[in-house]
Amino acid sequence: MFEIKVNLTTVSSCLIGNQTESFSVGGTDQSTTIDEEGRPIIHGSAFKGALRNIIRENEEELPETRRYVECILGKLLERYEGISKDAKIEKLVEKIEDYQKTPKAHYIFGIEGINNMPRIYCSDLRVMAEKDFKDNNDYFRFETKNTLIEGNNTLTSLPRTYRVVRPGVNFEGKLRFQDTYFDDCGVDFEKVKREIVSQIEKFNDGFYGIGNSKSRGYGQVSVKAE
Repeated sequence: MFEIKVNLTTVSSCLIGNQTESFSVGGTDQSTTIDEEGRPIIHGSAFKGALRNIIRENEEELPETRRYVECILGKLLERYEGISKDAKIEKLVEKIEDYQKTPKAHYIFGIEGINNMPRIYCSDLRVMAEKDFKDNNDYFRFETKNTLIEGNNTLTSLPRTYRVVRPGVNFEGKLRFQDTYFDDCGVDFEKVKREIVSQIEKFNDGFYGIGNSKSRGYGQVSVKAE
C-alpha cells in the first residue's frame, strides 16, 4: 500500500468540469464544477483520467509498474485454472491472456471488464483555505470567447461565456493504492510510487493540462506530489 499527497495550483484559467448554471441575466455556456460549499473542485475521476493519459503516453518510464501489472494478470489466470468454464468465463480468460501479452503500466488504474484488479483510487482535490479571498466568487472569473461558425458562405461569431477557476488557486488531494490480493509478486512498491510521482510531475512541463477546452489555453497547472 502507498499514498501520494498531491498539491495542485492553477497556472492559467482552468475550466474544470462541464456544467451550466444561471447567473444574473442569462447564464454560462460552460462552468467549472463546484463542491457543496460553492467552491471549485477537481473530481478525482478528472485528475485520474488526466494522469492515466500521461502514463499511457510514457509507458517506457514505468518498468516496475508494468512488471507488477504483468504479475497480477498472471495471478488472475491462475485463479481460473482447474475450474469448469462456460462461454462467458472462456471469453474473460482470453481477454486476460491478451492483456498479459502486452502489459501496460496504465492498467494499474483498472481494466474495463476485469474485476478484482488492484487499482489506484484518487480523492477529489479540494481548494485550500485562501486568506485573501473574501468569498467564493474570488475563486472564479468569467471569460468570453468567440466561436466562428461557417454557413451559407458567411462567418458568424458566436460568443460563449465560461466560468473558470482563476490562476493561483490551490487544491489538495490524495492518491491511494492498496494490494490486498496479490502480495507475492515481489514488486518494489516504493519504485512503483516513485514512477507514478514522476508522471504526476509532468503536469509542470506545461504540455499536459486538466479540464476542458485545453486548446483555448485553459487547464495549465503546477503540482507537487510526495
